Amino acid sequence: MPAVTDPSRPRVLVWAPTLYESGFKQRHVDGDALAVQASLRAADYDSVLLDAYYRGRPAATLADTLADAAGITGFDVLVVHLFTSDAYGPRLRRIADELVAARLRHPRLTVIGFGPLAVSAAGELMAHGAVDHVVAGPASVTHNPFVAKLLAHLHAHLATYTSLRSLTAEDLPYGANAVVSVAASRGCRSRCTFCAYNADLPGGGWRDLPMAPVVADVVHLHKMTGATAFAFSDSDFGGTRSECARRAVELRDGLRAAGLTGTLTLAISVRAETLDPATVGVLADAGVRSMLIGVESFNPDTLRRIYGKRQDLLHLRKVVAAADDAGVTTVASYILWHPWQTLDRLRDELDALDHFGRHRIPHFMARSRLEVIPGTIIERQIATAGLLVTAPFHRAFTIADPAAAAVNHELTNWYSTTAAPVLAGLHEAKPGSLNQLAELKIAEWAWLTNAVTNREASHHG
Repeated sequence: MPAVTDPSRPRVLVWAPTLYESGFKQRHVDGDALAVQASLRAADYDSVLLDAYYRGRPAATLADTLADAAGITGFDVLVVHLFTSDAYGPRLRRIADELVAARLRHPRLTVIGFGPLAVSAAGELMAHGAVDHVVAGPASVTHNPFVAKLLAHLHAHLATYTSLRSLTAEDLPYGANAVVSVAASRGCRSRCTFCAYNADLPGGGWRDLPMAPVVADVVHLHKMTGATAFAFSDSDFGGTRSECARRAVELRDGLRAAGLTGTLTLAISVRAETLDPATVGVLADAGVRSMLIGVESFNPDTLRRIYGKRQDLLHLRKVVAAADDAGVTTVASYILWHPWQTLDRLRDELDALDHFGRHRIPHFMARSRLEVIPGTIIERQIATAGLLVTAPFHRAFTIADPAAAAVNHELTNWYSTTAAPVLAGLHEAKPGSLNQLAELKIAEWAWLTNAVTNREASHHG
């Protein structure tokens, strides 16, 4: 931890907690937390980043970090960065408990939640006693001028670009095998009913960030860490088709000018409608080797009526074919289970998934489930239908169709008894783990397709 330069100055701890608990994604770096730290540094705050999201090396715990600092000057404010909705549920509850314990040991500590998940779960986090304030969340009052100024700074940070080039080697204790994320845009143009990634963006929508400085950040991070794998944290890399084409060219040309062509591998999250085959080719030339596309459903009615999503499935297939030709792996998110799933639709979707390529869907079908996040449109729709199940840090739903619900229940049991015990022992650094993971997914697919066939026979027979 950096030495204290002025004990009289208030100190800020930026905490990026572990949001994934599996044995994979161990070496990912929370670039948005790096940006918060860089922003505070540029504004002359005395701040320290505790990155527990990166698990490529042992990290100090929050409790130990606060206890160690207490013997010097301590921290006055803790900013906890919560960004991925995937962590909503038991993981967020454990983070909240950790924050409550920290506040009990350090009663003068002010805790600020930051990020879209913090905004979505603001009510629960505050009611739990985990945070005092949430940036872009519910209105809160502070009589501390330093905290008020910090809140205003963090709120302004949401809508601006922050250079990462002020970060030093001490700020970046990552190995060359790290996967470092950077942001080149904010928000998303789409309005999916289940999504909460615009929750913390003032005014919503999508905002382009300048690509040239972002490329300069990538170059700096590469020099500081030796890392060659970078993932754009943008939830909507392209924005529009014309913007995506422009940004792809700027990314390719910027990395080419820096002499990094062929050195770096990149991953992006992008909407298929912002891509065309030519842009896919440019992205491949830039070093993009994987792109995550939110497919969500192959049922047009489900896409439109339930998810509020417009997607040209024929165009999607053309984009995926272009990616295959360019050597770019398409990874697709998919939501198989939702409150209005039926047995007939289930069969149609499984057939469509098989045609599309089951291997493109990274998650298990048992986990291919609608995540209900507080404050989303879909939460209100499910509640209106009387299918919502709620508890603190928990949202779930019941499936209205009995036959589909029965298959889902059986699949959940299969996953719990067959897959979960094996997954607990897998790790990306452990030889054979990826093969075991693939074998489990193949076994699950065979089980599910057989279960649907058997259920159809009994249901229609």
